[in-house]
Amino acid sequence: MSNTALPPGWAWAALADLGTWYGGGTPSKARPEFWHGGTIPWLSPKDMGTAVVSATKDRITEAALSGSSVRLVPAGSVAIVMRSGILERTVPIASVPFATTLNQDMKALFPHEGISPQWVAWALRSMERRIMEKCRKDGTTVASLSTDALMDLKVPIAPIAEQCRILETLDDHLSRLDSANALLAHAKSLSPIQSRSLYTAASEGRVSGTPRDLVPDFRGIRQGLWDSANSNKKYKAPAAADLSAAPHLPEGWAVYSLEELTDPIRIIRYGILMPKVKSAGVVPYVEVKDLGGCTLRGKELHRTSKELDEKFAGARVVSGDVLLAVRGSYDRSAVAPDTLAGANVSRDVARIAPLPGIDSEYLHIYIQSHFAQQYLKNHARGVAVKGVNIAAIRAMPVAVPPLSTQREIVEVVQQRKVVVDVAIAAVARSSHRSVALRQAILTRAFSGRLVEQDPGDEPASVVLQRISVERKRVVSRGAVKASARSRRQTHTEPVAPKPSLNSSKSALGEMVQQEFEL
Repeated sequence: MSNTALPPGWAWAALADLGTWYGGGTPSKARPEFWHGGTIPWLSPKDMGTAVVSATKDRITEAALSGSSVRLVPAGSVAIVMRSGILERTVPIASVPFATTLNQDMKALFPHEGISPQWVAWALRSMERRIMEKCRKDGTTVASLSTDALMDLKVPIAPIAEQCRILETLDDHLSRLDSANALLAHAKSLSPIQSRSLYTAASEGRVSGTPRDLVPDFRGIRQGLWDSANSNKKYKAPAAADLSAAPHLPEGWAVYSLEELTDPIRIIRYGILMPKVKSAGVVPYVEVKDLGGCTLRGKELHRTSKELDEKFAGARVVSGDVLLAVRGSYDRSAVAPDTLAGANVSRDVARIAPLPGIDSEYLHIYIQSHFAQQYLKNHARGVAVKGVNIAAIRAMPVAVPPLSTQREIVEVVQQRKVVVDVAIAAVARSSHRSVALRQAILTRAFSGRLVEQDPGDEPASVVLQRISVERKRVVSRGAVKASARSRRQTHTEPVAPKPSLNSSKSALGEMVQQEFEL
């Protein structure tokens, strides 16, 4: 990027040369006087979710400031996350309008006069991809940035007057883009609500006509299947429907428990306990994450061993089975497509095999309705991760219309769902274009193509030269102070001898510390 031609009056500068750099640290948690009643902001990666930091979640005391390695960063700095898992995806950068201290995983730049903090922050955001490519360390447990590589990074600097004009125009463009993104986010948040409302209306008979035939006797059908396959074994009656909160029941519909509507041989059950294998996996299995979007089409599944699949053979899937997440995310379900025949399921997924006369897609629609989801929520147990046990799933009441009505409902829902899906896809496309547009705006801003140049502006090279002179003066002053200390400590004559290698290193160390305070 540093080879890119810049407009007249602009210049490239290493990030290290733009101001004073500050590192961070964590005051001892074992010393309550460092934290209790703290009033001094302590910035950490968890505070870096916006372009401008408004506050920090943690604060430290004056005792921590004086008794630990942390330093106070002046107001008007630019903070950057140097070590965090989030660096696998993005580089958080933020302007900090207040004085703060830093976590050890952060660094902050307080720019020299003539360099706007907002300019530096937005320039770095425009270079995010380059930062991740050139500065990210390889082979570390947690993603991190190389300080040396970051300091060497070249940043385009415009004349200060032009910086202000660009930032003003940039703020106007990006604020309008942010408003549009807020509308897109709102539209995206409505899509699950629209889908849920559609499923609820369908399961309450509001998208179908009055049934022309009767609901079959599923209890008799179920026992008949058992008797034909197990004539010598006693039939176990299924769980009765839990009618403590009965579903809406339109005319001509009936209510059954979910277990009464399922195969008595391929019973409702969980799948494989700990199905993950290091190698030699051959049998695909469905996990909770695979049910995202309430479909299994086009999903690439993990695979388990033949031995584990054989051990949990009773949980194998056939086309038309309904799979329901029962732990962590019980709002996910899907109908198994033909391509999934012979797969298995994990312990966090329940396999449901509908009886003849129950349309699998209808049952899936019903499970996604407000009533069924509220039932599952009411029966979920657990603290960190909630789950629904099989007994509660078996007893879930299901409002059942005749098969012809079920198919009518499925057809109507699929037609209307197409409209919802089209809207969702349009929002996704707009969101993708928004990301590209933001990057295009930043590219124009930091290549001098967002506003016109003014030949009367003081060139950036003059500002950088002034900064360089001031830095040399500060370094020189630091060297003189270090030499004076050395003379006092060794009681030398008034004419100082040539500094030794050790004293030169000491002076150099102090200079670097004064300049970067890393």
